[in-house]
Amino acid sequence: MHFKYMKTAILLIGIFLVVFVTPSSMAATIEKDNTFQSQFGILNQKLYVSVPPSLCNYYSSMSHTVYDDSDYANFVTPQAVASIAASIQSITDNMSYPDEQFADAVLGLVHQMSYVVNGPQYPVETLVSDSGDCVALSLLAASIMQAGGLDVILIHYIGISPGHMNVGVYLPYTPIYHTAGESPTDFVYDNKTYWTAECTPAENWKVGDQWSALTNVESTIIPLNATDQSSPAQVSSRLNAPFTPSSITINLSQSNITQNTQSLTISGAISPAFSGGNVTIYVNNEFDSELSNEYFTTVTDDSGGYMFDWSFSSAGTYNITASWDGNSNSSGADSETLMVFAGPESIVEFNGVDYSYIYGEAGLPPEYQISPLIGVDNFMSIPLGTNVSVSYNFIVLQAGETISNVQSETETLPGNTYTITRIKGVTPQIYQQPSQTVTVPVNVPSDLQLLMLPSNFNQTINNQFSFIIQNNVGSYSLNVSALNGYEVSSVTQGGSGNVAFLNASADIKPNTWYNFIATLSGYGVSANVYDPNGTVIDCLQNTNDWTASNETVMLIANNVDNVVVFKDLTIQALDIPTLPLASNTETAHVEKSMFPTVSLSILLAATLSVTLVFISKKRRLRQRTKLVSAA
Repeated sequence: MHFKYMKTAILLIGIFLVVFVTPSSMAATIEKDNTFQSQFGILNQKLYVSVPPSLCNYYSSMSHTVYDDSDYANFVTPQAVASIAASIQSITDNMSYPDEQFADAVLGLVHQMSYVVNGPQYPVETLVSDSGDCVALSLLAASIMQAGGLDVILIHYIGISPGHMNVGVYLPYTPIYHTAGESPTDFVYDNKTYWTAECTPAENWKVGDQWSALTNVESTIIPLNATDQSSPAQVSSRLNAPFTPSSITINLSQSNITQNTQSLTISGAISPAFSGGNVTIYVNNEFDSELSNEYFTTVTDDSGGYMFDWSFSSAGTYNITASWDGNSNSSGADSETLMVFAGPESIVEFNGVDYSYIYGEAGLPPEYQISPLIGVDNFMSIPLGTNVSVSYNFIVLQAGETISNVQSETETLPGNTYTITRIKGVTPQIYQQPSQTVTVPVNVPSDLQLLMLPSNFNQTINNQFSFIIQNNVGSYSLNVSALNGYEVSSVTQGGSGNVAFLNASADIKPNTWYNFIATLSGYGVSANVYDPNGTVIDCLQNTNDWTASNETVMLIANNVDNVVVFKDLTIQALDIPTLPLASNTETAHVEKSMFPTVSLSILLAATLSVTLVFISKKRRLRQRTKLVSAA
């Protein structure tokens, strides 16, 4: 905006963005030459900043909507950039005017970034993109300064079009190092004097400097002392030496399951091992917007390991990534992302004469409460194309406990029918229902009510996990779905002649990783399921009947109280038509060299800090109702 035409010669020392792309570790490392002045001359320091992509993705997915000036304060996140402030202060704290020289050093850092009009960004986003306008650069500078203990405000110049933004820095004295021959500019707010800090890279601005065109322009002050400044993680930084690469692993396993709780244990380790390392676990639920940006934190033990019991309450697809901040020696890192398909929680069903019943929350319509019990019918869909081989790994875990010890008996008394329900270890309770016999649980809370289930409830609940390869006019797709009783019956009894069916649920053992490999071509689909030893345990042969099949369905497990964890999707183009894979009577040890792959997990990692950022930006541009972009 105002400064975009001021092409003042500035020495922008090399800025490098290095992305380490591996399936289990990745971090964006930003290397900057941060030059700032002291009264003793010029000190040259090189600042290295490591930003795990998961942290940038977290902020990119947050709302970027600005309704009024006070919303700009929400973007100031000092906790996320605290290590940068600490690195700079390790030098400036020994100077004559440490607060002012620290603020000038922060300005020297943001002045190296490219000027790009992109509106409000969170500081982590600006670090990764290495660019911003006056708004984004001011938000980054204010965050670092506030992390270093300075009292700062935002100054929004609204008397010009387009507007402009600066940072105001409180100093109890007139700045020493502002541009010679110019009068420093100040704003008085809350009985304190704040000196202007220009963050755009048009000049070598110092605290107290202000572009002359802004003199006497109407402005508003945005205080920063009442904002929520929490952050899921921090960037790591160090001076004068590159980071040592690090990595973090992630695993999912069954928790100590208790009744009425769905949970899994998330665990792993960082390398090099480091005690007390901050680990953030990001959980994204693709079906629930309220859980789309959830995270949990834990720390590593003496061996670098971490563990967290994750409880969830809704069925759906979850993407889970573990990340650690890094430290003064090692860069931060992200784990691979595990995709978790979670089924509904088990229910206790009570049989009546004509209908079945469950208990639900009093005051809510039965259809509202019954709907979640049906489960999610489509967890994932990925286009595959044709003439390809596809491979992935999966594991089935129990995430809850089905109540199976309900016993009941009925006693008929004059004029009424009573049902006594006994549950092991619990005192029986008598429930009265004059018109029919209804089995009920004991000790039912008073805020629950009896809900009548549809007569076909057992047919409509989506309780069978399945992997489905669908032929869409010659182009295949992979779907993870839940089938209801009617659909399973239709397939198994031959009701759908265009569906090839494999029931692998009897052969799939919980807590064991399996590998699925299929070839998809004009001849149809041929697929094998391998156990951890590389032995074929189930297969689908490529017969003539398959050529006409529109779907290939493989049942995996019961959907209730279970989750299926999915990872390492690999898609490989086939140069020539392939023969069917080994039958289930053979033993096949899968050689990695046979499958020169383009791994989706690697591609996702490679684009994590770029593609998803752009997608998030497009999303927030649609959401933004007011965009005040300045500079």
